[in-house]
Amino acid sequence: MRSIINLLLIAIMMGGCGSTPSSTTQPTSAPTIGDAAALIGSRWNVLTINGKPLVGSKPLPFVIESASQVSGDGGCNGYGGGITIDGTSMQIGPLVSTLMACVEPGIQDQETALHQQFERVRSYQHTATHLTLLDAEGTAIITMVRQPTP
Repeated sequence: MRSIINLLLIAIMMGGCGSTPSSTTQPTSAPTIGDAAALIGSRWNVLTINGKPLVGSKPLPFVIESASQVSGDGGCNGYGGGITIDGTSMQIGPLVSTLMACVEPGIQDQETALHQQFERVRSYQHTATHLTLLDAEGTAIITMVRQPTP
């Protein structure tokens, strides 16, 4: 176990030595599957929903607060709810959300699509920088990039 932690620390440190990846880049290294502990406390920004890039300029954060709780922002409404991670399986929801009207064109539809896709999540893959949420068929339905560390 100690050697795995050491390898992870070395990989993280080496990753910081290169150039900063664009927030829209897709994963380039092999995904880690079933490492739920590595996801606890992680903070992400949504990149795509159903393969489509986001509309609007506001980032859509997604935070895995604990082994059973997530929170985030869909563009104009905050949300929170449950998450279950068991090996390679993941389920999100039910989620609760504020109910503010979205003024910017397309944001309300995007927010609705995001919540609908969260309900379809059944598994995940992740690298040090990317998280991909998959449906029951293994299709990527939401992709995310890790938020930069402050």
